[in-house]
Amino acid sequence: MSRYDRQLRIDGWNQEKLRDATVLVAGVGALGSFIATNLTLSGVGKLILVDMDTVEVSNLNRQFLFRKRDVRKYKAEVAARKLRQMNNEIEIVSMPTKLENIKRSVYEECDIITAGLDSFDARRWLNSLCVDLNKPLITGGMYGFMGHVQRIIPYETPCFECQPLVPQEKLSQACSPIGEKRKHLPKKPEAPLPAVATLSMIIGGIISQECLKHLMELGTPLDNYLFYDGMTNTTTVIKLERKYNCPVCGEFYSLKEATITVEDGEKISDLSTRIAYAFGLAEPRIMLRGVILDKELIINKKNLKEGSKIFIMDDRLAKPLKLIIKREKK
Repeated sequence: MSRYDRQLRIDGWNQEKLRDATVLVAGVGALGSFIATNLTLSGVGKLILVDMDTVEVSNLNRQFLFRKRDVRKYKAEVAARKLRQMNNEIEIVSMPTKLENIKRSVYEECDIITAGLDSFDARRWLNSLCVDLNKPLITGGMYGFMGHVQRIIPYETPCFECQPLVPQEKLSQACSPIGEKRKHLPKKPEAPLPAVATLSMIIGGIISQECLKHLMELGTPLDNYLFYDGMTNTTTVIKLERKYNCPVCGEFYSLKEATITVEDGEKISDLSTRIAYAFGLAEPRIMLRGVILDKELIINKKNLKEGSKIFIMDDRLAKPLKLIIKREKK
């Protein structure tokens, strides 16, 4: 009898589609542990596990792939080893590195990407990349007994940037103390967010379930955004709308009228600050004709002409944002 016998009894189940699929799991922590396990047991042909962090003692209350002996080891490598023991019929690749360091060809081979990231910047970067590559993304997060799942189909459903429902930086910090590989990053003064194993199982289960449904074109997919309240055991599905002027997936910024107004005398740093506030970016860098402009450069009619194309690069964007210069008329 096949190890998949019981799931093969589900109407519409297509094990061949799962066998031929490649799924990337971004973040192998509280949510990623359950996502990766569910996909492994279901028989997804190839899993790519990405997580730059190491196991910490405080992870052990909800990240069930890890044990105390795994502390200080890479999560991606430990998870891959445990998952291969659960199902040696599938291919599992571990990548203990930042999402940004992975070659685009790795993302391009994926049929769908799932994410359980605890960094708001990482979520925005991955969302930008998925839209750029036209790859489906199912992402989620949690806070104590509350959690959410969002299904993003580029250019069909709203992306993460269209209407980020949890935009505050304080809700994007790590849900546990950072591992060895993240200790060199800037530290935030806030305490780690509350997290419980039961929520990890529920939200991770929904993410992996939506992933399986998408791969097999099975059932009715999540209508973009689901909120779960564990205190009352209630779920709310929120229908979001795509934004025409979304800097990632909106049509507006692919058209010629996507402009930014400048005036003589202001510095590039001033323009950069305005762009940061307008698009919610971290530290935008402005490139003109292949050159990153110095922040102290004073803008004038010679260096930034009417109609010039500038490209904005930022850690929160997977590809540059194109804007057309419009000069302030006096």
